[in-house]
Amino acid sequence: MRALIYFPILHNEQDLGSLSQVVGERRTEKQQQQYIEAVSDFWTLIRRVILEYELDYKKVKVFQDGLPVCGKELDIIKEVAQSGSENHKILLELHQKGAQVQGTESPELLVKEYNLMKQMLTAEHPQEFYSTEAKVILNQRDEAIAQRIDTILADNEMGILFLGLAHNIAEKLPKDIVLIEPLGRPSFGENNN
Repeated sequence: MRALIYFPILHNEQDLGSLSQVVGERRTEKQQQQYIEAVSDFWTLIRRVILEYELDYKKVKVFQDGLPVCGKELDIIKEVAQSGSENHKILLELHQKGAQVQGTESPELLVKEYNLMKQMLTAEHPQEFYSTEAKVILNQRDEAIAQRIDTILADNEMGILFLGLAHNIAEKLPKDIVLIEPLGRPSFGENNN
């Protein structure tokens, strides 16, 4: 049996990298402060939930939204954790306990989406920019992530997946993977029920 604990996540400024400034400029100062507090509280909750599972970390594989399959995954995690990302601090903690953090995403699809997001965030009317192309790329990423998890997660192993709210991974996973959703399933977009 294979199992996957799925955490739909909120990204903080450090997770967004070079896009964080543009995203921050679209919020008022009050909205920005509220967002920072909400994200901090959210990651405190996730850390607590993970600890409650009392996992055998040597049998845990961790999959992360935006972490490319590249051979430098641990370097990326350390760098982003040092910048202040609570998400990546948790990844580092899990690694230090013995979990194996896996490259999760296609680098090509990440670059393709990054370029589209950059255009969208600098557009005068960003709603018009969230086009069919963006949805197609997100769907391709979800399919690639599900395939990566299927390839990497062996029998009698537990996976932990950190994936942004816009994703729809549940229906793309193989049926033999038991999906555990301790925070429930988010309602985002038209594809989620």
